[in-house]
Amino acid sequence: MNKRTAGMKNIILFFAAIAISHHVFSQLPQLKWWFDIDDSSFGQSVAADIDNDGKLELIFGCYRNDSMVYALNAEDGSLLWKYNTHPANFEGCNDVAPIVYDVDNNDTLDVIVPSSCNPTTFCFHGATGKVIWESPTRGSDSPPTIADIDKDGKMEILHGEFGGYVICLNIEDGSKAWEIPVDLNSWIQTAPTIVDLDGDTYPDFVVATWNAVNKDSNKVYGFRGYDQKLLWTYPLTDVVYHGTAVADLDHDNKPELVIGDYSGRVTAINGEDGSKAWEYVCPEYFYAASPVSIADVDHDGHCEVLFSAWYKVYALTHDGQFKWDYDIPDFGGSFRGMALSDIDNDAKVDAVFGTSKGDVIALKGSNGKLIWKLDLENHYGDTLKFDHAPLVADFDEDGILDVFIVGGFTNYPAFGSNYGRAYAISASKGAGPDWLMFQHDIHRRSSLCAASTGIENEVPLKKSDMMLYPNPSKGEFVIRISGKEEGSLLLSIFNMQTEKVYERKFTDIHGQSEIPISSLQVSDGIYFARITSSIKTETVRMFIIN
Repeated sequence: MNKRTAGMKNIILFFAAIAISHHVFSQLPQLKWWFDIDDSSFGQSVAADIDNDGKLELIFGCYRNDSMVYALNAEDGSLLWKYNTHPANFEGCNDVAPIVYDVDNNDTLDVIVPSSCNPTTFCFHGATGKVIWESPTRGSDSPPTIADIDKDGKMEILHGEFGGYVICLNIEDGSKAWEIPVDLNSWIQTAPTIVDLDGDTYPDFVVATWNAVNKDSNKVYGFRGYDQKLLWTYPLTDVVYHGTAVADLDHDNKPELVIGDYSGRVTAINGEDGSKAWEYVCPEYFYAASPVSIADVDHDGHCEVLFSAWYKVYALTHDGQFKWDYDIPDFGGSFRGMALSDIDNDAKVDAVFGTSKGDVIALKGSNGKLIWKLDLENHYGDTLKFDHAPLVADFDEDGILDVFIVGGFTNYPAFGSNYGRAYAISASKGAGPDWLMFQHDIHRRSSLCAASTGIENEVPLKKSDMMLYPNPSKGEFVIRISGKEEGSLLLSIFNMQTEKVYERKFTDIHGQSEIPISSLQVSDGIYFARITSSIKTETVRMFIIN
C-alpha cells in the first residue's frame, strides 16, 4: 500500500510490536487509519465538531515541507479541508497548537492557528477552511488561549510572540486589542495560561520566557487580565518552552501553577502572589521540557503531577514528592507531554504519550506500569519521531476510546525530503474523560483538577442531540433530548477520580423530551455526566456549585 495514500485502512494487529503488562485490558491497541503528510507536525492537534455533523474532526498544522493546516474527519481519517499558509514558497511553519471557537456567533466552530516563519495568525471557517481573517504578528510558537480578558463581554485570543511580547487579538475580526512587552531579550514560547490569580473572578494570564543567552534571567510572569498589570514574577534558572498547569494542590481554594524548565526543575508556584509552594529537581541533564499534566491518578483525594524529562516520565505527589518514574525505551523523549484518560477501564486515569523513538505508550497513572507500547516507527518502515501530544476520545463512536497522534521526520535546513504520518489508534474500552486539545482546554491548564470558576467559558467541542443544563448548577438540572433516541436512557455521573457518584435509568424515552434531575447530593466540584441511549453515548463536563 502506497505510503502517500490517505483514508481508511484495514485494521492491523501489531502483536509483535506491542509490549503488554500483566494488568492490561484484554483489548490490544489497533490501528484504525492513518493519513500521510509531507513533514512533521509540531503544533499538536485539537478535536472538535467544526462542520456540525455531530462527529469530531481533527485539526493540526505541519512544518515547512508541507505547510498545510489539515482538518480530517476523525471517524475515518478522510480529508475535510486543508490550507497552505505560505503557498509562495511552501514555508508555512504551522508549529503552534490550533484552537477552536465560534468567532462570529453563527453556531459553527472556527479554527485559529498562529504561524511562526510566516508571522501571521489565521482564522478559518470550521466547515470549509475558508479564511475568515488573518492578523500580522511577530511570529509565534506559543499556543493561543481564549478568554474575555478585558471584561467587554467578547472573547479575545492571547498568544506569545518572538521578541518577548504577548499579543491580544479581538476574536471576531483578528484586530489587535493590545500588545505588551514582557522581556525583549527573550521569546514567549509558552501558552498564556488563563487563570484567576487574584480572586476577583476575572481572567488573568501567566507566561514564561525563553532567553537562551542569559538563562538565569528567565522568569514566570503573572499579569492581571483586564489592564495587563504585572502582579508578580518568579525567577527561574533556565529557559521554558511549555506553559503552566493549574490545580489547587494544597486545598487552600487558590490555584497553584506547575511548570518545568530546562534546568530540570519542576516548580509549583502559588498563584495569588508568585511565591514558591515546592520544587522538585530532576537528576543532572534531565531537562524538564514537557508540559506538566495534573490529575488524581490514585483516588487519594490529592492531585498528582506528571511530566517527562529526557528519557523518563515522572509522577510527583501533590506536595512535590517523588511517586514513580518510567524509563522510556531506547532513551527516547516525550517533549510535548501526555494526555490523561482512563483507557483500560479500571476507573483510574492513565497517561498516553508519543516518543522520539516512534513509540506510542500508555502507562497506568497510579503506578507507572506499562499498559501497552505500540511501535509505529516499525509500522512506517523508516525513522519516525513523535514531537506531538496525543488526543483521546471515541472518534468513531464504537464504544472504544481512540488515540490520535502525528509523527514524522524533519531535516534542518534541507527540509525537502521531510515526511510525516497521522495515526488513529483504537486503544481500549475505558471510562475517559476525553482529552481533546493540547494542554486539555482553551485556557491551556493541562489539568483534570482545575477548579470551576467564573471564567470557565468552555467551548462545546461537539454538537449533540443531548444536552444538560443549567451548567454550572446547584445539583438540580435537566437533560434535554432533541434527537431520535427511543427506549431507555442511562445517566451515570463520575467525580474527578472517575468514581461513580450517581446512576439512574430512565425508560419509555420517545424522541424529544426533558428529564429533570433534582437534589444531586454531592460536594462542589467538577463532574462528568455520561448519558447513554440506545444509539449513542455522550459525556458532558458539569460543574456543581452549592
